[in-house]
Amino acid sequence: MLTAATAAALFTLLLAVGCSSPPPPPPQETAATQPPTSPFEKLLVRRPGNEPEDGKVYLVRNGKKQWVVNAKWLAANGYRFPEDVREISAAELAAIPTGDPIE
Repeated sequence: MLTAATAAALFTLLLAVGCSSPPPPPPQETAATQPPTSPFEKLLVRRPGNEPEDGKVYLVRNGKKQWVVNAKWLAANGYRFPEDVREISAAELAAIPTGDPIE
C-alpha cells in the first residue's frame, strides 16, 4: 500500500523528470473489448432440415456456436434434449462464429 508520504515523494519525482501527472491507470474492460454476444447466448440451437449437418446441436457461448458432440454433456449441464433445442434459420446459425466443439 502506498502511504501519503510515499505518494507525495513519487509525485515530486515525476515532476522532476518532466511528468506533470502520474501515469493513467490501466484501461478498464469496455464493451469493445468484451466478447460479442448473440441473441441466442447460452441456448442450444440447430438449423432446420434433414441433412446430417442439420442434426448438429450447438451451444452458443461467449458469442460463438460450439457443436455439442457428446449428448451426455447436455444432461450433465442441465439441458434437456430435444426440449431445450431451439431451431433457427440456416442464415442465423451461419452468422454465429464457430468455437471449439464440446466433447
